[in-house]
Amino acid sequence: MLKDYIDIKSVCPETEIGLSTPRNPIRIEKHNEEYKLIQRNSNLDYTCHMNEFAEDFLSKIGDVDGFILKSKSPSCGIKDVKIYPKGSKYSIIKNGSGIFSKKIINSYSNIPIEDEGRLKNYVIRDEFLTRIFTINNLKSSNDIIDFHNKNLILLKSYSENMVNELTNIINKDKINDIDIDLYKNKVHEILCNKRTKINKLNTVKTIFEKYKDKLSQSEIENYEKLLKLYENQKIPHSALLVAIKIYAIRFNDEDLLNQTFFNPYPESLISISDSGKGRDL
Repeated sequence: MLKDYIDIKSVCPETEIGLSTPRNPIRIEKHNEEYKLIQRNSNLDYTCHMNEFAEDFLSKIGDVDGFILKSKSPSCGIKDVKIYPKGSKYSIIKNGSGIFSKKIINSYSNIPIEDEGRLKNYVIRDEFLTRIFTINNLKSSNDIIDFHNKNLILLKSYSENMVNELTNIINKDKINDIDIDLYKNKVHEILCNKRTKINKLNTVKTIFEKYKDKLSQSEIENYEKLLKLYENQKIPHSALLVAIKIYAIRFNDEDLLNQTFFNPYPESLISISDSGKGRDL
């Protein structure tokens, strides 16, 4: 379904450097202070081949909004790749990054990078999709003020202080290209932050405050109960959003309903299936 909305370029680095399919296993070994990509059975070293391919691939990839990498892969794993001592059959020193993925991480620190295993978790997947679609919307927007207004609450849920900096950048009678570039770089910086439970909770509480005078005591108590349930990890953040959106519809709050905070990416991509891996409400 993701392919319906974004252009995906698939690549297998191990095939690209000439390894066959199927192939004998390769792994990362630590040789003194160097990490090498070794095919255990033949003892062939493919480190230079992989580094050269990675540099060539990244130099030609062009515009990109994010990466999805293969978990545990000695070429593409992000953090869970087994690192072996030189020549060892079984013992593992630690877990680390793949040769190809390390090049990506070093070159693209300001865009989302995830492995496909972690994306089976609903919250991690939601954050990843939120970030790549927000980045793309920023890139394709012809009106930075309109982007700012529609994404204001979403960005505040990452960092309210940094959003104040954004507002200062564009709060001028005339915005020049330098201001726009500065604004876009700051948005990337904001989206690199991890949205904490406290940030999410405070954002929703702020929205709820604007409706409290219009609600009955029982409605207020019910929503405050939901807030407490979320705080205690009994319900997901999405449950709070559904409830608050009902009030926005009820009071015809178009400004709030136009916020990407509620729908940062296409609804058809929403899936509540969850492996539980890396669970974080």
